[in-house]
Amino acid sequence: CYTILQERELMKTFKIPASTLVTYLMHLEDHYHNDTPYHNAIHAADVTQSTHVLLSATALETVFTSLETLAAIFACAIHDVDHPGLTNQYLINTSSELALMYNDESVLENHHLAVAFKLLQEENCDILQNLNKKQRQSLRKMVIDMVLATGMSK
Repeated sequence: CYTILQERELMKTFKIPASTLVTYLMHLEDHYHNDTPYHNAIHAADVTQSTHVLLSATALETVFTSLETLAAIFACAIHDVDHPGLTNQYLINTSSELALMYNDESVLENHHLAVAFKLLQEENCDILQNLNKKQRQSLRKMVIDMVLATGMSK
């Protein structure tokens, strides 16, 4: 993710300090479960890299703004953070804490988003600190829409 943001000059465009990005990515990786066979940090890196390649297609060069590209890369990196390796339906059927917290609606997707945005509040983790209010709100909305779209039941 670091190299992708650097190559695309998104760190420069949005004034993302390198040390803050590294700290955030380390915290993010720590919140992926190594013992989850599929929805782990390797999967997140794979989806992030695949999206980077897709967004690099010549046909898409002028389609997305820098902010939209940042949102997409960020959404990919965070889209399964803290995944317990269980399905939404299982969590709902067992009345899990997460299902109760998110009222049975896109339980895991809402959780991934909450964890990722909460991590931005950790010390030296706010990679979005230099975005203005409008950019930050816009990015947040795009990321939420993208991650909620990963839900398999909708």
